[in-house]
Amino acid sequence: MFSGDGTYEVREFAVPTPPPGGAVLKVEAVGLCASDVAQLHGHKHVPGEVSPVVPGHEIVGRVHALAPGAELGVTVGQRVAVDLVRRCGECEVCKSGSPYCSQMQLYGYTQGLDVRSGLHGGYGEYMEILPNTQLLPLTESVPAAQLSLFEPLANVINWFDRVDLLPGESVVIQGPGHMGLICAAYAKLLGAGTIIVTGRTQDRFRLDAALNLGATHVIDVDRQDLVSTVADLTDGRLVDLAVDLTDAAVTVGTCLELARMGGRVLWAGLKNMSQVAMLSDLVPLKGLTVLGGAGSTAASMRKAAEVLNAGSYPTEALQGEVFTLDEIDQAMNLLMRATPGEDAVRVGLAHH
Repeated sequence: MFSGDGTYEVREFAVPTPPPGGAVLKVEAVGLCASDVAQLHGHKHVPGEVSPVVPGHEIVGRVHALAPGAELGVTVGQRVAVDLVRRCGECEVCKSGSPYCSQMQLYGYTQGLDVRSGLHGGYGEYMEILPNTQLLPLTESVPAAQLSLFEPLANVINWFDRVDLLPGESVVIQGPGHMGLICAAYAKLLGAGTIIVTGRTQDRFRLDAALNLGATHVIDVDRQDLVSTVADLTDGRLVDLAVDLTDAAVTVGTCLELARMGGRVLWAGLKNMSQVAMLSDLVPLKGLTVLGGAGSTAASMRKAAEVLNAGSYPTEALQGEVFTLDEIDQAMNLLMRATPGEDAVRVGLAHH
């Protein structure tokens, strides 16, 4: 349980019963991400977020029970991914065909301990599933801890569909966290040409992982001038797509410098509402298209499941370190990079 003031605790709950029209999931694994750290400290970065809460939104599990008459398209015992965004299907936004919803609920964020069982996030061993939740069948041939990357992959798929990354195009990805590495691997799968991942000297482990995942170049911005190095690597043209996935304010403006004339910029790294300075004149002077990476859609969730079920994505290389709930302190310390001399491409929990 995250209290919202920087503290967390492990609590025992009764196994829930299915809500009307819903289900109970026995969680197999959940991915941890940098946004969990912000959530731990009470930063509210999604609509309707509450504290205290059972967190966890990169959720893979097995259907434990179904309510009578539940219409979720799954059977008891089936392994599924949980689309963290539960859309109501009734509001005007939903009826317009928009991928968003004016009354959306997000698993691991918007339902607190005072709502029914209190179990609405993947850090718990069991959780409630509401009606109208999209549950996506997943392969049995890949460990659940690897499959839990479906949620960040669904984000990346949505972003790249929006920016229309084409085979042979060049991309620079600022930030070698698990989102940046998942992004690099998907760019490779799409056939991108030059794939550049940037980081700092402390990110050496992750930069090496980026090369293993298909990046053609990595840049240590503490040791190399980023813009001039990218210019050299692209014969002065710069890149078709510049992506920001860091928590640093400076990278927002750097994206504008890295994109070629007529190029695209994708801002997806959260800065915890800090002020950002940039040379905005570069947008009209270079004719840039700037897009915000606002998460997944129902369609990109389905596509992520298809990609993982096809077995063509490097899930093993992206698994990172997996802990049990009894090892939550170690998992959180590694997630927050608070363990000297240790790093991971990703951190996850596996329930038994």
